[in-house]
Amino acid sequence: MSRPLRIEYPGACYHVVNRGNQRNRIFFSPDHYELFLEKLRLFSEEFAIRIRCYCLMPNHFHIYLQTPNGNLSRFMQSLLTSFCFSLNRIRGKSGHVFQGRFKCHLVEDAAYSMVVSRYIHLNPIRIADAKSFSLDEKRRMLDSFKWSSYAAYVGKSELPEWLDTGPVMDKLEGDDNELKHRAYRDYVEEGLLRDMENPFGSAESQIILGGTEFTERIKRKYLLNLNVADSKEQSDLVRLKGSFTFEEVLARTARCFKCREDELLKKRSLRKDARKALMYLACKYCKTNLSLTEIGRRMLVGQSGLVRSKNRFASELDNNAGLAGKLHQIEQEMKSIAGV
Repeated sequence: MSRPLRIEYPGACYHVVNRGNQRNRIFFSPDHYELFLEKLRLFSEEFAIRIRCYCLMPNHFHIYLQTPNGNLSRFMQSLLTSFCFSLNRIRGKSGHVFQGRFKCHLVEDAAYSMVVSRYIHLNPIRIADAKSFSLDEKRRMLDSFKWSSYAAYVGKSELPEWLDTGPVMDKLEGDDNELKHRAYRDYVEEGLLRDMENPFGSAESQIILGGTEFTERIKRKYLLNLNVADSKEQSDLVRLKGSFTFEEVLARTARCFKCREDELLKKRSLRKDARKALMYLACKYCKTNLSLTEIGRRMLVGQSGLVRSKNRFASELDNNAGLAGKLHQIEQEMKSIAGV
């Protein structure tokens, strides 16, 4: 089985997720949830892991954590192996509990800890049945869900010693815990009022959740000179090495098409081919740094309009050799710089 690329260093923060084998249930009874939480406590103490928040759903789990010692893989292997062994023994079963190795996203904690915690805590109301619920029903569902750290964050349950809520709660206004609990509840409930964009995009398109400066620093320090043999790791590494900031893609596109950068950002630009090329290239090379919504915002179009323009441009390349040549020139230059 191929291994996902892991970026590990002391102090790194991660969003970790894993699903049941073939998307089957992991937890069949309250005792199974309790077992996982007890294992989480034991191994977080053993490996000095700081658990920020978590949510256990019937067939998957989410954990946000920090690794002061840069030991994510060792911690997760011990946690999941021990849990699987104990769960199978209790149920009289054998075989795989999880679908494979865990997935993780490296997170820029200072900028995204609030966003990540809200995303994790809103998981219980993302189930299909909850889509038709009223706002009050969603609030009750969120409050009554037992298998996440949300209750501890809003002061509805005792705070476990192993749960490190400080880095998130310290970002909230308020002189006492009660005010901070209220502020956090209000922040999370914003996600009940409107559809919140998944901060991680799809699991295949994003490995790092962070701003441009953070992402570029991680790439320079940990990735650009890294050689890996595994095909999945190579794929992830190429994707990271081959990512660029929007500004870099904009500059190269403008230079190739011999036009001003600001002209490509106008909604009614006269340089339509160049503008469509920029949309195409930004979607392809900036997706590690920016979501489609963020790219569209810079181009003054919605996400659906951005995707339609990108797809139309890709179709046009087959019948326009001149346009395809310019695109090839830009991509070759970018790949050469990235070393991929």
